[in-house]
Amino acid sequence: MSKSFLYSILFISICFSPLSNSSGTMSEKQIENVKKTEIENEDQRQRISITAGLLAAYEFAAKKLINNLENESSTSKAISKQAEVLLVLSEDIIASARFRLPQCDEYLTKTLALKDSLNDMSHETLEKDYHHDAALPNLFVHPATVIILTRDDPSLNNATKSSINAEITEVLGHTELVRQLVIY
Repeated sequence: MSKSFLYSILFISICFSPLSNSSGTMSEKQIENVKKTEIENEDQRQRISITAGLLAAYEFAAKKLINNLENESSTSKAISKQAEVLLVLSEDIIASARFRLPQCDEYLTKTLALKDSLNDMSHETLEKDYHHDAALPNLFVHPATVIILTRDDPSLNNATKSSINAEITEVLGHTELVRQLVIY
């Protein structure tokens, strides 16, 4: 799957990379100007409520992963499994984002298809082609990076642990923007 295939529209800095600053945040005015599907019925309200719960679960799981990094008995396999949980949660959150932000639907649909190629992707390719140019949603790319890091360094040396901590800390910084764009 080529980068240009995925690059059509952005998710987080959710389909709005040009609007966000380098920290991945948007001003209140920019957030207000994002076109969102209105919530018009009880089923849609329940869907958004479920998404809010999924986002809270994502944040909890991300914090748990960071805490487990400090545990000397944590293995790369355990950390990778926790990152996989984050990927699954991100997929569910992305499904709601597709509903609330229909302009991102094509991009988000293609993003989910990339999950199957992570096993064969190098860390350098993921960083260069999908992370730094924001071709993948942050909720997805950061745990994907953790999976690749643990695959490439099963001993979890200090540099790898530091990189994993930075990835997950960074994604936690993006969750409020997701909340504002998808939930509210």
